[in-house]
Amino acid sequence: MTYARLMLAGNTEETMPEIVVYMIEGRSMDEKRALVKDVTAAVVKNIGVPPEAVVVSLVEQPKTTKSKGGVLFSDMPAR
Repeated sequence: MTYARLMLAGNTEETMPEIVVYMIEGRSMDEKRALVKDVTAAVVKNIGVPPEAVVVSLVEQPKTTKSKGGVLFSDMPAR
């Protein structure tokens, strides 16, 4: 998790957590919306920042560019 600084009205400063989620491409927009909502809620609950301070980035990658155990995801059998 990385942090940036958010300047709020009245010159107060608050930590702005940024969460980066790496995932294989192909999820629906509804799945992505649900994921960022749940991640945001977890950060709000556990770190104590307001929801509008939480930044979530989804980094999608094709199966041909990611591997596990030396095997491309595109070469793995379907589960």
